[in-house]
Parts: sequence; structure tokens; C-alpha cells
Amino acid sequence: MHKLKLILALLLIQGFSLSAGAVEVKVGDRLINVPSPDGFVELTPKMSPYYETSRAYIAPNNIRYLTLIAEDKAEALLRGEDVELNRYVNVESEKGISAISVSSGQFAELRSILRNQIDELYANVEKQLPQMVDEGNKTVSAEFAADIAIELGGLAPLPIHLDTDHAIANSMFMTVGVAVDGDDVQSSVLAATSLTLHVKDKVIFLYVYGSKSDLNWTRQVAAMWATDIVAANPMSTAERRAVDKSDSFGINWSQVLEKALIGALVVGLIAFVSLFFRKNKKE
Repeated sequence: MHKLKLILALLLIQGFSLSAGAVEVKVGDRLINVPSPDGFVELTPKMSPYYETSRAYIAPNNIRYLTLIAEDKAEALLRGEDVELNRYVNVESEKGISAISVSSGQFAELRSILRNQIDELYANVEKQLPQMVDEGNKTVSAEFAADIAIELGGLAPLPIHLDTDHAIANSMFMTVGVAVDGDDVQSSVLAATSLTLHVKDKVIFLYVYGSKSDLNWTRQVAAMWATDIVAANPMSTAERRAVDKSDSFGINWSQVLEKALIGALVVGLIAFVSLFFRKNKKE
């Protein structure tokens, strides 16, 4: 234990930050405090290869604010060790919606659309995924000088399991396969929860990922994380009334929700980049 603490101290002196706690992100013109779930820290540029991969797989209409991974995994990456990411979380928003103020009534409309159109939304999303995944594969292949093909196979969306004034969430299982230089490496099933959150006057997306057996864990973390974020960003009654009076314009929530779901699926691919490095080591 003493040796581990010494190693971490040296890493911090060299500028490798593992600071936990809240991270402040700017959504449009609004600063939002995002407390980290217990045991998670921010994925930084020093944490290769996952940082590079996380930048490659971003839905084109989304903004990625934050990726968090387990603290022990972060420590191992900073030591240069081979790490398999089983659990990680992300914060994103849709570019258009991030710039506007969203009222309570408008968020209620979003929740209604997701409840009533979830199957249709996922069907539309599946049609758009191949091109987006292909673009991410090209970026990762260029980054690591290899033909890396990550493919999203079976998708099994589950019904809405959380629906409150501030949040709505559903989970899914995803089958993901990886091929390196034409050789199939592995196929695995991920569990993920996608939570859409109304915090202050902004809408953000929380994505929580785990292994197939982690479904309940992803749901619990997403729900507790959403509660913590709302608590960290109080809004006075006067401020809320002012926002709720300004909701005369319409929003195409179906498009926003499709982008939220695309983001959840695309981000789920980053965990599989480690398979490329394991294959190279074996060779």
C-alpha cells in the first residue's frame, strides 16, 4: 500500500491529475456542476489508449463533456498497464438543444415522446449507426496504424424504468464485436443505461456502461448520479418561473432523443479498444 501511494504521488507531481469530486462543464451559456460517482475519476489525455478512442466515437451532433472511469483503472493506465474497462460513464448533450433554455413543460413533452415512441426511436437509430461507427473505426485505425473494425451487432432496448420530473431512463444490451487486421478478436455483450436529465434549464445525457451482468448497477449509478447532479445545481423558484414562462417555441424532441440514443450506443464501443493491444502483445 505504501509503495502504491508513493507511485501515485510521483504521478501527481508529474502532472497526472486523478482529482475526484465535481467537474464544472459549460452547457451552452450555463455552468453545470457534475459530481463524480463514487470511485470514478475523469479520463484524461494521459490515459491511452482509451482517451484517443473516446474522442473517435462521438455522435456527430453531440457534445462530449466528460468521460469518467474507475479510479483503480485510471491509476493502472497512468502506470502504463494493460487495462480492460468494464465500467465507465459519460456526460453529453445535443449541440442544438445545449444552446437553448428548456422549461419544465418542454421536458415533460420529451418524456412523453420517449415513453410513447421508444421502439420507433430505436429503429431509426439503428439505421444511422453503421456510418457513424465506420467513421469512428477509420479514426481509431489511423491513430494506431492498424485496421481496427468495431461492429455493433445485436441491440436489445429495454422499457423505460425511471420517469420523474427531472429524469427519464431506459437500459439496453448491446452485442459488440472487434476485428483487427481482418481477424475476429472477440464478441461481448454490454449493458448500458441512458438517462436524459433536466438540470437547471438544460438537458444533458448520462450514459452508464457495464458488463452484461451489470444491468442493475448501471441503473442504480445513473439514478443516483442524476440525483446528485440536480442537487449540486439548485435553481430558485423565481429562476424556474422565468424559464417556464419562456417555452412558447417548439422543439423537435424526437430528433433530440434519437441523438441521445445514438450517443449511448456509439460511446459503448470504446471499451473494446484494449482487445487490439492484447492481440498485438500475443503476437
